[in-house]
Amino acid sequence: MLAWIKIIAALGISVLLMGSKVIIHVPEGGSVVSSSGLVACSAGEVCTVDIDPQHFSDTFIAVAEPGYTFAGWGKAPGAVCRASSNPYCEELDKSAFAAGFAPSPYSATRRMNPRFTSTSGSSRPGAPLFSIQSYHRTQYFEVKGKTQQEVWAQLSGPDNPLKASLGEGKTALGHARFQYRYSYQPAFGSSSASCRVGSGELNFTFETTLPALAEKEDAQQQLRNRWPLLQSMITEHEAGHHAIYHQLVSLIPQVLEDLGESPCGELDRKVQVAVAAVVDKVRQSSREYDSQHGSADYLAQL
Repeated sequence: MLAWIKIIAALGISVLLMGSKVIIHVPEGGSVVSSSGLVACSAGEVCTVDIDPQHFSDTFIAVAEPGYTFAGWGKAPGAVCRASSNPYCEELDKSAFAAGFAPSPYSATRRMNPRFTSTSGSSRPGAPLFSIQSYHRTQYFEVKGKTQQEVWAQLSGPDNPLKASLGEGKTALGHARFQYRYSYQPAFGSSSASCRVGSGELNFTFETTLPALAEKEDAQQQLRNRWPLLQSMITEHEAGHHAIYHQLVSLIPQVLEDLGESPCGELDRKVQVAVAAVVDKVRQSSREYDSQHGSADYLAQL
C-alpha cells in the first residue's frame, strides 16, 4: 500500500500563535493581501493571522484573478466585513476584535471568507490536489529612548535583540523568516511500477519582527514625527522578503506536479531534491533582495 511521506524543514522558527487571530479561507479565483504586505493568501490557502492587540492595524484586500470577479465577503455571523461588497476590508485594528467578545476580547477568532465568481462559468482543474495552510505572525521589540540619538544607540547596540539571532556585526532593524512543512500521498502512474505525487499537504509559517517605539508620548517631537516613516520603511522591506518567501506556496506544488511519473522506489528522493532546489532558489532571491535594498536609506530617517 502506498503510504504518506512526511517531510519537515525547519528554518529556525517555531509555530507560536497568539490569543486573537483572523482565519482567512480563500477559494478558487482570487487572493487576499494586506496593505502592509506582511500577509498574502492565495487561492486554496487557509491563512491564520495572529493579532497583537497593541500594534495591529491593517487593511485586507480581496483580489480577483483574471476570469473571476469579487462577489463579496461571506455572511457568516462574526465574520470580518460580513456581507460587504467592498473588496477593501478597511483598517482592522484591536477594536474589531473587542466587540462581542467577553470576558477576553483578545482571545477572539474572526474569520474572513472572500467569494469569487467565474466570469466564464468554468473552474480550473487542480492536479495534484494540495491542502495549504499558512500562519502569519508579527512580533515587536520595544525601542526605548526619547531622542533620535538614544533610539539609534539601542538599534545599533547590544540591546537590539536581533543582533543575537542574526550574528555578530549585523545591525538589523527588522527581520522576516519562514518555516515550511509538507507531506504527500503517492499515487500509481500508468503502471503499478510507476508512481507520481497524487495529493498532499503544505504548512507554512511566516514571521516578522519589527521595532516599536516604547516611549512615544515622552519622545521629542522630531523623533515622533520621523518614527512612523522609519517603521513603515522597515515594514515594507520585510514585506518584500515575505513576497519572495510566499512564492513557495505555488512553487512547491508546481515542481511536484512537474515531476510526473517515476519508478516508485525513486519518487521520494526526487521529491526531496525538487523541493530543496526550489527552496534554495527562494533563499537566494531573498539574499539578493537584501543586497539591493540596504538599510542606509532607513537610517537616514533618524
